[in-house]
Amino acid sequence: MKRRNFINSIGALFGGTFLLNTKLSSAPNRPFYEQIITAPDDVALWKIVKQQFNFPKDYVYLNTGGIGAVPALVMNEINNRMNKAQIQPRAGHHENSWNSIKEQCTGLLSPECKKEELALVSSATEGINIIINGLPLRKNDEVITSLHEHAALNIPLLNRLQRDGIRIKTFNPDLMEGLNNVNRIESLITKRTKLIFVSHITCTTGQLFPMKEIGQLAKDKRIWFAVDGAQAVGAMPLDITDSNIDFYTFSGHKWILGPKRTGVLYVKEKLLDTLKPVTVGAYSDDSYDILKKELKFQPTAQRYEYGTQNDTLFFGLQRAVEFIKTIGLERIYAHNRELAEKFLSGLKEIPNVEIFSPTEKKYRTSIISFRIKDMHFRKIGLFLSKEKNIRIRIVPEANLNGIRVSFHIYNNEDDVERILKELKNLT
Repeated sequence: MKRRNFINSIGALFGGTFLLNTKLSSAPNRPFYEQIITAPDDVALWKIVKQQFNFPKDYVYLNTGGIGAVPALVMNEINNRMNKAQIQPRAGHHENSWNSIKEQCTGLLSPECKKEELALVSSATEGINIIINGLPLRKNDEVITSLHEHAALNIPLLNRLQRDGIRIKTFNPDLMEGLNNVNRIESLITKRTKLIFVSHITCTTGQLFPMKEIGQLAKDKRIWFAVDGAQAVGAMPLDITDSNIDFYTFSGHKWILGPKRTGVLYVKEKLLDTLKPVTVGAYSDDSYDILKKELKFQPTAQRYEYGTQNDTLFFGLQRAVEFIKTIGLERIYAHNRELAEKFLSGLKEIPNVEIFSPTEKKYRTSIISFRIKDMHFRKIGLFLSKEKNIRIRIVPEANLNGIRVSFHIYNNEDDVERILKELKNLT
């Protein structure tokens, strides 16, 4: 019932026009969202979902952790709005529209998240830079992070180290006992520790860090807690406020299946004046007077936004969020995890395979990483991608030198069997 009400509300808001050009080969006269909520079973539902994606025949895409495929419904939204924008040019920062996009994004993060706590940014990388550079960190202040972070976090941290002399303290994630990562973080904390910054889910092994426990540790020690959510948002249900997270950022182009150069930054309301804007411009300000040398920032996270925007991309992000929400995050999470676990079980039967993903199921996700002993990981990657038309990602980070496979809504059991068959042929 909730989904039907949601569809009705979307139709009322947008007049139903965004559904007209969607590619639907199975039932062209029925809106996509209606097909989703009336699908008789999961088999039918996932077939309907896959029709939204234009993958070549005999191609298996297993790299959503790198970049997600954009549904036809979202592409139509982007194309239609882009065409309209050329007829009626505008700066691309209409407050009501901007707030409606933020309101849609709040539900991905927490029931208690407010649109005033969100800024629309170009990517998780920009969000991370806003956090790292905007916090009042001084020389010898310590930041704790893991050795399995993406370059999007490592490079801004190293930049701040070189510029201001902060200290970076690292821990190697415990893949056997997920909760022990809290202890590893705690062992690094000193009186100089100001920030804990880790991924919600690592890009290397797909490890889910214990957010609630790390958040409680940070709160008890009065340390800021920031999270890179690039691999989590759109892949699973979240509640970042329940985990005492102060800052959270993610990109729209991965699991949400939105366009590139879109992202969201969350800043806890009480910390808006703590996290200073570094790059600013028009729309960052509530008011300014160059003669009086006065500047007043927006009272919301809009203070981190600036300048002319390509709002078409963010309307595409909004449609992608609606798409994901309509299918349902719980359903998506269950589907993706089932495929990942089937793949993991099959991997364990292949000789000479070393699995990097967490031992405990609780801390595994739909990202599975591994390597084949005595076989170069780049050779495996080229074999799968070039010869067998299976798109994966190699993992040189943290010296793992392995292969990463990530499952999402356009994947099915045939994809699992296909990659397992090719891996068996390699060994």
